[in-house]
Amino acid sequence: MRLKDIVTVRNIKTDRTDLPYIALENIVSWEGTFVPSEIQTEGTNARYFAGDVLFGKLRPYLAKAYITNNDGICSTEFLVMKPKKELNNKFLEYYLLSPDFIDYIRNQVAGVKMPRTNWTEIGNLVVDFPERKGQDAIVAYLDKQINSINERICLRERELQTLIKLKQSEINSVVTRGLNPAVPMKDSGIDWIGQIPEHWEIRRIKDIALVNQRVLRETTSPNYTFRYIDISSVSTDGTITLSDEMTFRDAPSRARRIVQRNDVIVSTVRTYLRAISQIDWDARDVIASTGFAVITPKTINAAYLAFLMRSSTIVNEICRLSTGVSYPAITSSLIDAMPIPFPPVNAQQKISDYLMAKNEAIPNTIANIEAQIEKLSLLKKAIINEVITGRRSIA
Repeated sequence: MRLKDIVTVRNIKTDRTDLPYIALENIVSWEGTFVPSEIQTEGTNARYFAGDVLFGKLRPYLAKAYITNNDGICSTEFLVMKPKKELNNKFLEYYLLSPDFIDYIRNQVAGVKMPRTNWTEIGNLVVDFPERKGQDAIVAYLDKQINSINERICLRERELQTLIKLKQSEINSVVTRGLNPAVPMKDSGIDWIGQIPEHWEIRRIKDIALVNQRVLRETTSPNYTFRYIDISSVSTDGTITLSDEMTFRDAPSRARRIVQRNDVIVSTVRTYLRAISQIDWDARDVIASTGFAVITPKTINAAYLAFLMRSSTIVNEICRLSTGVSYPAITSSLIDAMPIPFPPVNAQQKISDYLMAKNEAIPNTIANIEAQIEKLSLLKKAIINEVITGRRSIA
């Protein structure tokens, strides 16, 4: 039967703000789970009631479906569905999260920059549904299977977080204390840095490096082609994913900072994302966002500087100096004036060599765990798809 034969779509709009609110950002893609946030509602919203099923119309390929457990309001970018009595709402949610359904919707909106589906496209979809007793059995089976996989994913994620913390702790200790735990220490004179080895100094970044020295001018040829680094291009471990080639004419207005080998880029907006990395490769025709401070080493080892800027000591201070609630940012001048531990040059080299060698094993282990998590996530999608479409028997 058609989906609209067993589902009623609510079209109740309200300006009330005294009810629980759900934004698209609160729903985890492919998971059917709600994550609380500080997102505030503005203007008109859609009304939902306990037991309704929400589905995100905007960019439907993100697969944002959710069963509500109370009465409230939500973004008008959700379809609010009320299943009829012959349809188990959990079965409907599983159906909306099945790859076959998402692929169908994706094809309906292909080629649109900001794709948005609607109830006409979804409601007219002809679907095979078992009777209610069969739906209930399928839901019970899938709940058990998915919960088991989720437990395995949670275990891997805990292992991942432990490794990341271990890696971060070692970096922080070595770049601020050195490799010899028995060396005499002294007060750095900076509260948030604390003690440093007796033969180290405190220098400002401006004393040992240049900040934001190279920019693309407005007179740049519109046809100049480059790869772009945005804040979202840099992961928390410093890995950079470059964009496809773009021309200056088509590039974002913030694509202005020229980078070169050995530069260290530090995010100055949304600093909590810790988007910090060293450009340790040939960066010809690579441009970074003005949301980065580009630090060019002068009298400091580039690799040591990169490890130092990613240490919790420095990152925490950058976050502390950032201003703004929803979009915290720090000025490049504050980074320029920031004091940092400065060991002798030969010690900087030894520290960076040690950390690079020490951290080779950890990233490999992290990558392996991430691959396991990805496989488990794909397994969840496959099981949901096979069972919800009748390709796998639960008998």
